[in-house]
Amino acid sequence: MPVAAGATVHLDVAVKGVSGPLYKNVMARLAINLQKNNERLQPKAIKRLHRQAKADIQSALAPFGYYNPVVESQLKKDGETFTAMYTIDKGPPVIVGDVALELTGQGSNNVQLVQGVAAFPVKKGDILNQEVYEQGKKQLIYLARGEGFLDAGFTERALRIHTQTNSAAVHLVFDSGRQYVFGTTTSTRNILNKDLLDRYLPYKPGDAYNPAKIFELQSILYRTDYFSRVEVQGRTRRATDFRVPVDVQLTAPEHLNKYSLGLGYATDTGIKGKVDWSNRLFNSEGHKISSSLQLSQFENAISLRYEIPGSEPRYNKLINSLTYQDKQWNDTNTTLFTASVAHEYAGPRYTLGGGVELRDEVYDIGSTSGASTLLVPSFKAGMVLADDILYTRNGLQTSVGFLGGVDGLVSDVNFLQTTVNGKAIVTPLKDWRVIGRGSLGVTLVDSIDKLPPSLRFYTGGDSSVRGYSYKSIGTEDSSGTVIGGRYLVVGSIELERVVTERWSLATFWDVGTATDDLSLDFSQGAGAGVRFRLPFGQIRLDLASAVTEDGYPLHVHITVGGDL
Repeated sequence: MPVAAGATVHLDVAVKGVSGPLYKNVMARLAINLQKNNERLQPKAIKRLHRQAKADIQSALAPFGYYNPVVESQLKKDGETFTAMYTIDKGPPVIVGDVALELTGQGSNNVQLVQGVAAFPVKKGDILNQEVYEQGKKQLIYLARGEGFLDAGFTERALRIHTQTNSAAVHLVFDSGRQYVFGTTTSTRNILNKDLLDRYLPYKPGDAYNPAKIFELQSILYRTDYFSRVEVQGRTRRATDFRVPVDVQLTAPEHLNKYSLGLGYATDTGIKGKVDWSNRLFNSEGHKISSSLQLSQFENAISLRYEIPGSEPRYNKLINSLTYQDKQWNDTNTTLFTASVAHEYAGPRYTLGGGVELRDEVYDIGSTSGASTLLVPSFKAGMVLADDILYTRNGLQTSVGFLGGVDGLVSDVNFLQTTVNGKAIVTPLKDWRVIGRGSLGVTLVDSIDKLPPSLRFYTGGDSSVRGYSYKSIGTEDSSGTVIGGRYLVVGSIELERVVTERWSLATFWDVGTATDDLSLDFSQGAGAGVRFRLPFGQIRLDLASAVTEDGYPLHVHITVGGDL
C-alpha cells in the first residue's frame, strides 16, 4: 500500500559483521544512514539510497584494506516504517607486500630523518590501512620541517593495490631538500639590549631551523613579565643562504609599576595586611626591583629586592635584598635586619641557590636579652616531581639547605646548620590522597644560647605540628620559656577524601620535637579538616588536638596555598 503524501516515514538502519573503526566508518559513509532522520525523506528516495548502499559500504571498507567485501542487503516495509539491514562479510584483506622508501637530499644523513624513515608505520605483511599510510607521510613531513628541511616533500609516491590478489606495494621517494638554519635574531625596539635578548633564545645561530622554537621564544618572553605584547616571526621568505632571520616585536607595558594590596588571616600570624610594589622592567638590562610591607598582629616586615638576570635568564638570577622584620611569639620578641646577595637557579624540576647574608638581630626570650651579628654563607637545593604543582595527585618535593658562620669573620659564633625537608603525595584510589611530609634539622654549635631565635629550631603551628600554637614546641629554660633547640624532627601523615570538584575532607596525625639534645620525646597532634580548592591552591581549615597534652587542648589552623 503506498504511503500517503505528507505522511511521516520512519527509517531504521542495521549493520552486522563489522565493529570498531570499520563499523564507525561504514555508518559515516552509508548515505541511507545519514539521511534516515530527514523529515522530507520519501519511499522512492529510500529505495534509491538502498541500491547505493553496497557501493557506500565498499568505499568505507577500502581504506582499511578490505576491497572485496560481500554484502547482503534487505529492505523491509511495515506500514510507514522501513528497515534497511546489511550483513557484511569483509572478505580477505589486502596485505602489504613490497615497501620501498628512499630518502634523498641533504637530510639523507640526518639521524632523525633516517630513524623516521625506518619507523614508517606501514610494513611488509601489514593489512593495508590507508589512514595509517597517509599519517605516516604527514609525520615524515612534520619531522623534516622540525629538523630545518622546510622544502621537504615526496618526489615519488605510489600505492599500488591489486584487488584481484589482495596485495599492495608502496613506493616512496622522500626528498629532504636543503636544511635551513637560524640566522640573526633582532628586535626593532631596544626595550631589552641585544645581549640579554640573545640569552633568552632557545636556539643558537646555525642551529637547524625549527618553527616550534619560534613559539617557544614567544612564550619565554611573555613569562618574563617585561612586555605587554610579544610577537616572534621567522622570516623564511627572507632567508639568505638558507639562514632564516628572526624578528622579535616587543611592546613595553603601559604601566611598568605594579601595586597590590592584600588582607588575610593565619593562625600563626593573626590578621595581616600587605602592600607590594614592583617595577617589572627597571632598565634595558632586564633588572627588576620590588618592595613589600607586611603588618600583622605578631609579625611586621618590610623588604626591598633587586633582581639581575643571570647567564641563562630563564632559570637563574642574582638577587640582592634588604629586610627588616620584628616578630613575636609566646615569650619571644626579635628584631632582625638582613642584607643579602644570592644566586638562584630555578629550573623546571630542580632549584639551586647559594649566597651570603649579613644578619643583625636583637631579641628577648623570656627574661633573657641578647644581640647577634652574623655573616652567614648558605647553600640550598631542591627538587619537585609532580603531575601538578597546585593540585597534585602524585608528586614528590625534597630540599636540603646548609648555612653557617665563623667566629671572628664578622660573626660572633661558630656554627653549622643543615635542614632537610620532604613531602610526598600519592593517589592510591580514585578520590583518595595520602600526603606525607617530614623535616630534619641539625645545628652544630657549642650552645644554643649563642644563636639568635631566628636560627634556632622550633615547631608547632599550621605547617608543622597542628594542635599546638606557633613555635610552642622546643627546648625550655628553667622558667618554662620555650627557647628553641639544636635539633628538629617533624613528621605528618594525612588522608584526604575528595567529595566534590572543589570540596574535600581530611584527617591527619602530626608529630614533632625541637630539642637541645638527641632525645625524641615527640609532641603529637591529630585532627580533621576541610579543604576548598581554588585556582591558586587550597584553603585548608583544620581542627586539631594536642593529644600528648593534658586536657587535649584544641587549635584551629588555616592555611592557603598549593600542594607542593
